[in-house]
Amino acid sequence: MTARTAAWLRPAVLGLAILLVTIAHVRTPVASQAQHDILVRLYYLPIALGGLWFGLRGGLGAAGLITLVYLPHVVAVDHGAMTLGYLLEVPVFLVVGVLIGLNVDRQDHHRRGLEIQAETLARSHRELQEQTRLLLEKEAQLRRADRLSALGQLSAGLAHEIRNPLGAIKGAVEILQDDYAPGHPKAEFYAILLKEVERLNDVLTNFLTFARPVTPHLAPVDLRDVLTALEGLISGQARAHRVQIFTTFHAGPSRIMADATLVKQAFLNIMLNAVEAMPDGGDLAISTRLPAAGGPGARPEWAEVVFDDTGPGIQEEDVGRIFDPFFTTKVDGTGLGLAITHRIIENHRGTIRVMSQWGKGTTFVVTLPLEGAIRV
Repeated sequence: MTARTAAWLRPAVLGLAILLVTIAHVRTPVASQAQHDILVRLYYLPIALGGLWFGLRGGLGAAGLITLVYLPHVVAVDHGAMTLGYLLEVPVFLVVGVLIGLNVDRQDHHRRGLEIQAETLARSHRELQEQTRLLLEKEAQLRRADRLSALGQLSAGLAHEIRNPLGAIKGAVEILQDDYAPGHPKAEFYAILLKEVERLNDVLTNFLTFARPVTPHLAPVDLRDVLTALEGLISGQARAHRVQIFTTFHAGPSRIMADATLVKQAFLNIMLNAVEAMPDGGDLAISTRLPAAGGPGARPEWAEVVFDDTGPGIQEEDVGRIFDPFFTTKVDGTGLGLAITHRIIENHRGTIRVMSQWGKGTTFVVTLPLEGAIRV
């Protein structure tokens, strides 16, 4: 039963019940004392229903209406010795209506109080969950900060102790390599040595970059220009992996407040990871958009860059760790690429989210402020 139907149906039922009992009461002969007693008792039914349905207002209203139709009949018709008893029913009607109505109103008030308490508890529970989530995020940031502190101390010594010997090794290998013509069996080993020296130097550079991040110098940068340049930069590697790159840019403002060099580095890390995750080919879709109002991570005057690949995806237990320093699923990875990306985006007052399904691909969503969204 809808609220609108109940609004008129219940009063109609009460009125009809009172009318039927009153007609029967009036038409019953005075000599039929037992029938009169039964009909008088039937008046309590609409009184009870009025109280149950409408509280004090309904119970007292039904009792008052019954009194108006009942009292004239009792006064006008001589019921003999039973007249006084019938007259005493009137205050009983009113008392019953008041008691039932008050009891129902009290129960309604108590129920509303419980509903308010339940709503308050539910709101407190949601706030507690949000606070717990924030605490867990802060805890993760503190763990990351501890690692950064240890990394900073370690990298300061490594820079001098490793880079100088690496430079000497590289120079010696290049000199020795000149003694052998291309194609000589030993030339291949010298090429391997040079490649490994370069790789060690890159690893050390990543350590230094992550431990001593550069403060971004914010200026208006066009997202379309940055992504178009990066697409051309990795196109050769994408072809080697048989990866197709698709770009889609939103209509509207696309100039963000960012350090162009650092943002390119962050985006390049994500794009290279996607390409390397698809050695047998696949698709990498790069798009920009303005966040939908009310969506996850939505902010006014911000832009989103979405990197969506068809690679193998990330296992569920690893999704929450991919931005941690030194965590990697690559055989020869350092676990610093995405950690550096995360720090760069945070230093730009942006956010980065990852959604992945094992066997179906991975999506990174980077949110950055549009020009004018923040004060430099």
